[in-house]
Amino acid sequence: MTKKHLQKLWLFLISGLAITTITVLACGGGDWDGTEGSMFTPEIINQPKYKPFFRTQATPFYDGYDDASAGIFKEQNIKDWMTYLGNNLSKEAVNYWLYEASLNQIDSMIFDIKKKPATLTSKSQSYSLKTIQPENKATGFLYFVGFAKRNENFVAKEINYWGDEPKKKETVSIVKQIAGGVNFLAKATDPFMKERYAFQLERLYFFNKDYTNTIKVYKDNEAIFKTEDNLKWRSLSYCAGAYYKQKQYAQANYIFSKIYDNFAPLQKSAYLSFHPLQQADWNECLGLAKSTREKEVLWQMFGLYNDYVTAIKEILKLNPKSEMADVLLVRAVNIEEEKFTGIEGNDLSKQKDLSDKIDKSLVTFLNEMSANNTTNNPVIWHLSAAYLNYIKKDFSTGDKQIKLAEKYSKTTNIIKAQYHLISIVGKVSRITELNPKAEAELLTDLKVLFKDKMEEAFRPDAARLWIRSTLAKLAIQKNEHDKAEMIFNGVEGKRFEKIENLKSMIAYWDKENKSEFEKLFSEVSSLTKFNYQELLGIRYTQNDQLEDALRTFKTIPKYNNELLGNPFTIHIKDCHDCDHEAKQNKKYNSISFVEKLIEMKGMATTKPAEAGQNYFLMANGFYNMTYFGNARYFYNNKVNNSGYYFDEEAHSGEMNCDLALKYYLLAKEKTTDKELQAKCTFMAAKCEQNAFFMNKPKSYKGDFKAGIYFAQLKKEFNDTKYYQEIIKECGYYRKYIGR
Repeated sequence: MTKKHLQKLWLFLISGLAITTITVLACGGGDWDGTEGSMFTPEIINQPKYKPFFRTQATPFYDGYDDASAGIFKEQNIKDWMTYLGNNLSKEAVNYWLYEASLNQIDSMIFDIKKKPATLTSKSQSYSLKTIQPENKATGFLYFVGFAKRNENFVAKEINYWGDEPKKKETVSIVKQIAGGVNFLAKATDPFMKERYAFQLERLYFFNKDYTNTIKVYKDNEAIFKTEDNLKWRSLSYCAGAYYKQKQYAQANYIFSKIYDNFAPLQKSAYLSFHPLQQADWNECLGLAKSTREKEVLWQMFGLYNDYVTAIKEILKLNPKSEMADVLLVRAVNIEEEKFTGIEGNDLSKQKDLSDKIDKSLVTFLNEMSANNTTNNPVIWHLSAAYLNYIKKDFSTGDKQIKLAEKYSKTTNIIKAQYHLISIVGKVSRITELNPKAEAELLTDLKVLFKDKMEEAFRPDAARLWIRSTLAKLAIQKNEHDKAEMIFNGVEGKRFEKIENLKSMIAYWDKENKSEFEKLFSEVSSLTKFNYQELLGIRYTQNDQLEDALRTFKTIPKYNNELLGNPFTIHIKDCHDCDHEAKQNKKYNSISFVEKLIEMKGMATTKPAEAGQNYFLMANGFYNMTYFGNARYFYNNKVNNSGYYFDEEAHSGEMNCDLALKYYLLAKEKTTDKELQAKCTFMAAKCEQNAFFMNKPKSYKGDFKAGIYFAQLKKEFNDTKYYQEIIKECGYYRKYIGR
């Protein structure tokens, strides 16, 4: 979401429109939802009503901004009118007249009912109201719809985020509409119609910024607002918005809290409109509450906005069994765990410092509440206290709390899963050495976390990541590098740049006497032995050990890593997509590519006259299998996890053109063809330039740095045809020679 979009949204909310409905498009850009890194599942409170207010760092609401209120209001409105019209019209017909018919067609239907000349479309005729009796009920409906449609010009304007659509020219003034609304309301005798005209008039006053009359219309007609699932609460929300605009914050916040607690479709917008400002306003607002329940609601909303700990305490003072503290509790835990989880939380050296950041006063309070065991839902307090104590590395207290939770641990599947997760967090957090005893103690809980089927709401992913990372680093401390990799694939990625380490890891996969602990992680590993064998074949190739590479690739069942372009094709200006799209007489995969390299190397030896050309083609192959060439898919491997983006920090074979440079220079040496020598020299220059890119000093300002091979081209090959092609296509070289 752009900054401009967010600013527009904020203006939208504080302008008072938030009291009607929230319909904001979600931002594009991935699946990040603001709960990444969390190991504590708020759904354990089993209160779906408060799910939108679970903790997320992405948006104010757990399920995003968009809600269904507009659709709910529309459906209810159609249903209400169908009932009012005696169920003599279909849902489609009522929807047509309320939301689709033009003002012209509405007027024409009134004329038709009154037996006056009318111009009706075929659709309007198919949804005729002439059968509705008495006649004035049908015309009354149409008069109201016409009035309401004209009001939409003022009360439901489309928000123009980008400022690129023409403004609609208004043909009716809001003052005139208000006058009409006053007249219609005064004449209305039917309670149903009176309620709707009062709502329309209230909205008009609000959007005309006449907040005094907004409130007056509501109060004068409060008794007639009876549509519980629609107009009653929507009318009340405009009244609250008017109080807010008049800076009567206590009254506004109190009303918003009633809407929040009693009318789900406007719960989110009531929350966004609720703004406790000064202490005096807040005290006054609390004084307006007419019951303990209303005070609990106010404190819950206060806690969602601000001081959740104070809010929890105040709610429990009012009602020790209140369920309204639960959502604030799980929010508090999620907020605290954010200090510990994430990338830094996987660093053993930083865990003590991170655990010290946990709010000690909150943990003390949770311990007290857990021990008292007087709350509505004791297990969530026991689990919360246990979790934060374990993070804080107070294992003794954490153990007491998890013991209290144990008798509730099978209450629901999600409680059971959360209990096991927190138990293992406590066990893993205190391990200082990964030994057979520690592994055996963890095994049961690890199997639950890694192998059991979990409920969708449960959050095992961050826990699995944290546990894998922590255990792997404990294994590394004992120099058990293969075990560490099995526990947490990729924990030491650079280690597998060396062939001997890959061989060791493959042997570890083949180890017959694995412990139950090792078997578990091999079973849940995202990688297999074949992934390491593939990387071994890649490393052999990058080290010019081609026979070993071929033998290794052939040990992988059904191995067919197709290369998209011809790896032996080369250009002055690299164009990978061009090579991938070009027609290829022969499609290469990793195995056939290596086989061809071996064949060319043999021919270079047995046919010296062709050595230059064969070495040149080999060099092209070695160049193309790097990041800079058209056969990057050659090094595509899950262990290596090398992407196809430029990485200045990488120094493995993926970014290294040394082998290609070696063979370009060998090809140049073995040929007498000056054109081929020019090609070899230019490609050597590209290899030289790529090495510069990989080690470019931060202080260097230029795009490139000419080396020895640009100089050789200029001095020795300026009379070749290829030299002219270089000048035509290579901007770097033109810049070098001053053209």
